Order: sequence, then structure tokens, then C-alpha cells
Amino acid sequence: MKNTRLLALVILLVAFVAVVYRFWDVVMLFFLSAIIAYLLSPIVNLLTFGKRVPRGIAVAVTALGVVGLIVWLGVLFIPYAVEQITGIVNDLMAYAGNFDRLLESLNELLASWHLPQAVLDWATKLVGQADAYLAKLFSLMLNWLMNTTTGLFDVVVVVILIVYFMLDGARMIDNGISALPQRAAVRVRRVVTESNRYTWKYLGTRVLISLGMAAVSYCGFRIIGLRYALLFAIIAFIMDFIPYFGSIIAGVVDTVFALVTGGVALAVKVLIFVLVVQQVEGNVVAPKLQGKSVDLHPIWVMFSLLACSELWGPVGMLISTPVAAVVKTALRELYYYMIGDEKRSAVAAAVAETAVPAPDKAE
Repeated sequence: MKNTRLLALVILLVAFVAVVYRFWDVVMLFFLSAIIAYLLSPIVNLLTFGKRVPRGIAVAVTALGVVGLIVWLGVLFIPYAVEQITGIVNDLMAYAGNFDRLLESLNELLASWHLPQAVLDWATKLVGQADAYLAKLFSLMLNWLMNTTTGLFDVVVVVILIVYFMLDGARMIDNGISALPQRAAVRVRRVVTESNRYTWKYLGTRVLISLGMAAVSYCGFRIIGLRYALLFAIIAFIMDFIPYFGSIIAGVVDTVFALVTGGVALAVKVLIFVLVVQQVEGNVVAPKLQGKSVDLHPIWVMFSLLACSELWGPVGMLISTPVAAVVKTALRELYYYMIGDEKRSAVAAAVAETAVPAPDKAE
């Protein structure tokens, strides 16, 4: 009987994977809608706290408010971003001559160090292509901003799905868990609770840290004299969500732009400033605010980063850390379920609950 249940479970898993693979685009549409609804759920919970507002009205108010905010920010931000990125591309083209002279000086400096010719050729090629790579990057950003609109049908479908998920998402999850056998239901509920707790803890601290990073970057860039300080601060805020590589990429972009437009002196100032800020953030601020809530091995984080990037592109890189934590929790409970070790599972869940305090939420 046990083998029959195991065989049935394997068949169901294979069928599920096949359906997901066949309708991947549709699944991603539902997945995106579910994530957005999940991020908006605290607003709905706040409006419905104490049964002051019916849930349907709370969902409608939340949806209209978010749409209005997006339209307002789009009207204000997109023209400004297009103008700033266009200006950066134009500046890079205008300073191309200065960059060539800078490159010649750098070649002379490297030659004076008596480095092997192969090393000199590699460094010259790398630095020589830096301005082209930077111009291409900002050109891609400009094209992305000018082509942010998707199909009208997809937009309508996503909005409808978000509304339904906000209305009945929690009930659907609860009903699905309740339909499971009791032993499995306990573990699945534990995974959902722990994942929810970790996700909100991570998002709260990450947004706070990244906002501080962006504010400090903006002030520092303005003092140093780097042009387009606000745009580079926004890039630093977004890239800071990507583990390990995000801040490095943002720092390279800042330094290369400073090198092209302001010369070695400005580039050195920007590089030193970026390194100091990143070291303070990574070794002081982040550990202080996050504590041990990010209990993930770097290898696991790296794998999640690459896998999520492969599945969902740039957006996947931004959510890779919460996804890694959720998958780790699910795999842990699945392992203990298979070996029938309820005691170790409960101990692991208790340790995770201590490391990641439950966020305040309105019921």
C-alpha cells in the first residue's frame, strides 16, 4: 500500500512538471500576479483590521490606489529617466576623444611597470572596450524604458488575477493545505508560515538597507561631482537587491562613467567612495539589521541567483534570496517527512522561528 501511494505521488509530480513545462508562459503570468498580490496583502489586511472595511472594498481601494500611484510615478519618472539616460549616452559619445587620450596615458603607465606584453594587450583591450560596454548598457536601459508597455490583454489578465488572489488567495492556500493528510498538512503549513515570516523580514530589512545605500550614494556623488547622481543612486538601490554581484556591477558602472567623463582623478574618488560604502554596508549595517535571518550558505545563494536569473531574467535575480529560503525550508520539511523524523523537523522550525521573528500583521 505504501509503495502504491509513493508511485501515485511520483506520477502526480511528473504530470505536474509536464503541465508546467507545457504552459510555462501561462504559469509565469499566474506566478507574477500571485507575487504582486502577496506584496499588496499587508495593505488589504490593514484596511480590514477589526472588520472595519469589507475585504472586497479593501481590495478595490488597494488596487485603485496602486494603479493611481503607478500612473503618477510613470508620468513623473519615465520622462526624467529617459532624459537622464539619453544624456549619459550622449556624454559618453562626446567624451570618446578624452577617453582615447586617457587610454594612451594608461598604456604608458602599464608599460612603465614592465608587465608582460600579453598582460598589457589584455588590459588595453579591456579598458578600451569599457566605454562601449557602458554606452551599450545605458542604451539597453533606454530601450527598456521606452518599451515597458506589454500587450493590453496580458495587463488586463494580470490585474484580474491580482484582484482574485487578494480576495481569495489566503483561503485557497488554507483549503489546499486542509485537503492534505494531517501529517503532511502540518509540515506544509509550517513551510508556508516560516517562508512568509522570512520573506517579510528579508524584504523589510533589504528595502531599508538599500534605501540607505541609495541616499548615501546620492549625497556622496553630489559632493564628489559625479553627474546624474540621482540616476546612479537609483541604480545602486535596485542593484543592491542582487546578492554579491549587484553592488559590484553598480560600482563598476559608476567608476567607468566617472573615468570616461571626468578622468582618473574623479574615477579614483568614485571608486574609493563606492568601496567604503559597500564595505560599511556589507560588514556593519547589513549584519546589524538582518542578524542571522539570512541563514543561507553562499553556495546556495549563488545557485538560486543563477537559477532564478535563468527562469525569470533580471526580476529573478532580485527575488533569488527569498526563493532560496523558501526552497530550503520546503526541502528540509520534505526530507524529514520522508524519513519520518518529526522531532528534528520541529526543532529546525523552532530554530528558524527564533532567528527570524514573526512580523506584525493585521488579521
